[in-house]
Amino acid sequence: MDFLYLVVPLLLLGVVLAAVWLDRWSVPVILVALGVGIVVGSDVLGIWHFDNVEAANNLANAALVFILFHGGLATKQTDFKAVALPAGGMATWGVILTAATTSAFLHFVLGWETSMSLLLGVLISSTDAAATFSILRRQSLPSKLSSTIEIESAANDPMAILLTLVVVEGLSSGSSGGLLIVPLFLWKFLAGPLIGWLMARGALAIFNRLNPQERGYYYVLLLAVVLLTYGVSELARASGMLAVFTAGFVMGNRHFIYKQGIRNFSAALSMIANIGVFVMMGLLVFPSQWSTLWINGIILFLVLTFIARPAAVWLGTFGMKLGTRERHFMCWAGLRGAVPIVLATYPMAAGLPIGEEVFNLVFFAVLLSISMQGSTLGTLARRLGLSEPARPQPRYGLELVAMAHSDLDLFVIDLPGPQGRPGQRIRDLALPPRALITLVTRGREVVAPTGHTRLLGWDQVTVLARAEDEEEVRAALLQPFERPVEPEEPTTRVLDVEPTLSPRAADAGPRKTILLGHGRVGAVLADFLRRRRLPFIVIEQDLTTVDGLRRAGVPVIHGEGGKPAVLESAGIADARLLLITSAEPVTVRRAVEYARQVNPAIEIVIRVHQPAEFNQLSAIPQTQCIYGEMEIAYAMARLMLLASGVSVIEAEAILMDARRDQSGPGIPRTRITEIHVPATSPAIGKKLSELGLPRGTLLITISRNDEFVVPNGQTEILADDALLVLADTEAARRIEQLVLPSPADAS
Repeated sequence: MDFLYLVVPLLLLGVVLAAVWLDRWSVPVILVALGVGIVVGSDVLGIWHFDNVEAANNLANAALVFILFHGGLATKQTDFKAVALPAGGMATWGVILTAATTSAFLHFVLGWETSMSLLLGVLISSTDAAATFSILRRQSLPSKLSSTIEIESAANDPMAILLTLVVVEGLSSGSSGGLLIVPLFLWKFLAGPLIGWLMARGALAIFNRLNPQERGYYYVLLLAVVLLTYGVSELARASGMLAVFTAGFVMGNRHFIYKQGIRNFSAALSMIANIGVFVMMGLLVFPSQWSTLWINGIILFLVLTFIARPAAVWLGTFGMKLGTRERHFMCWAGLRGAVPIVLATYPMAAGLPIGEEVFNLVFFAVLLSISMQGSTLGTLARRLGLSEPARPQPRYGLELVAMAHSDLDLFVIDLPGPQGRPGQRIRDLALPPRALITLVTRGREVVAPTGHTRLLGWDQVTVLARAEDEEEVRAALLQPFERPVEPEEPTTRVLDVEPTLSPRAADAGPRKTILLGHGRVGAVLADFLRRRRLPFIVIEQDLTTVDGLRRAGVPVIHGEGGKPAVLESAGIADARLLLITSAEPVTVRRAVEYARQVNPAIEIVIRVHQPAEFNQLSAIPQTQCIYGEMEIAYAMARLMLLASGVSVIEAEAILMDARRDQSGPGIPRTRITEIHVPATSPAIGKKLSELGLPRGTLLITISRNDEFVVPNGQTEILADDALLVLADTEAARRIEQLVLPSPADAS
């Protein structure tokens, strides 16, 4: 008992520490576990003498059950559909082609015994998912290629197990059972998935209806479901391994209560099973026995790697639109791992005379495959031009642990490169109505998402949305990155600590306009200011936008618009107008308060996003608020009135009255007034911009010498002009005072 509590934990601790240290050289954890088992075993340090083949076989079978279940659970149906033909083909007839080619070459070319050739062919016919995943995910491969290899490695184990069971049973039962091999194979292949599907559907019903308050019960339920699926299938003489893989695949692609917790628990069980079974296989092997068979082990590896695997890839993917480079890479990516070694215990457990030799040969060939192919796979991908260094794995993440029915789920979406490539701001994304970005992970940095946040290449975005909206969410996030990267667009982001003023900002002059925010709305406002040649300066927090404005010669300050230092740098104290388009309520409030404090006479115009903001900010003196949805309604109303035959002038009057009605009772109604300019008017010779018309009025047109003049700020007032003004009574009276001579002048 002391041995169990001392040696086993030290073994596991050694595996983890060594795996983490060797991870920088892309050494798979299964190779580390094998090495630890061999070193601790009888032939090296002799700490643990383990040669119980039957116990090893039983434990390995139990481990495979959970490894295969998690392989199915982690296989996405959407990914499988995208590469169904090549991945599904390699996982089924590709395994058969590998086994047949290996067996045929060993027997007919090298002259090995029939039973030995047949066993070795089926035992080593599947690739290893754990080793393949750990190496491939370090490289940025084309999605179709990586999905094909990963799904093949996750889905081909059941076929290899099925072939092994049929061959071992055939060899164990002798020639009399030969005629039953084909029907036995068909039964195992067809009945196993059916049983797995039925058990998965039953499990989903239990998970969704039982709904216990204690989440630990779900883990017990999962153990029961996985083991019962395997047990029922074996009792029916079907393939239990194929059944548990199918059950995992069905459950992994359905929504059920506490799915995320179950997925995490299954991943932990799979990792424990993987490491445990490889340590055990390392203990079971005796390297001293390799002295007489290492040459055959090398031959087996060479036949498998350079003959059988290429034949399976080129024949198994014929006509599937895979390029030559992709096929070459797939040939070398056929890493062998856990399943072949576990299956190699079957002949020994069945009592076959060649069982021990077969186990050692398979073990030696797998060791060569993991060490040689695994260490060179990334180099080959780069040499073939298929790979770039992959992005580092994010260190942060969110999980939605649902203990009740919900149509919401968390989706994690990796944005494409290059790293730092600017995408859209979150507020500009066309996300579904109920979708919410909850986390943005940027390398080792966690970004708290707001509407102002700009997404960058290589960001990992976590979105809370309805399950049926997943594709729409992915499209909204990925489409902005499909356009080519413009050469002048910077690919790195260095944030200024202090606000910095562009060279031309100091020349903006007094009484300028300050534009806080240069998004889509801010860009339109800046264009109007530029057209009218009005002095202005922009405050913008996004460095990409700042760089673009500076290159265009626009005066701009980089910083947060709510900070006094930034507003002071922009010249808020003597500014005439403050335009705020920012979507951050805190920034808006701070900017307004500070502007009012240092410049009480400043006019403020704010774009608001909520009715509550509109009501609060509109109450501030000399502050006008524009509520987007309201303005859309007025614009539609204008078009509606014009389409109904209402004149332009009457339509504007109706809209102005509607705005006044909304502002509250007691506001005078507007009317169209004609004001005649006499020859003695003090306004003669003045430009409209100098006249000082009251706010809230509209000079529609000027009647001059039987013609109509469209007025603008530079239009001069002439004698005998007739001004057609849209205004309320008080405003019209004030305009008359500006235009008509005073009584003293008249006398």
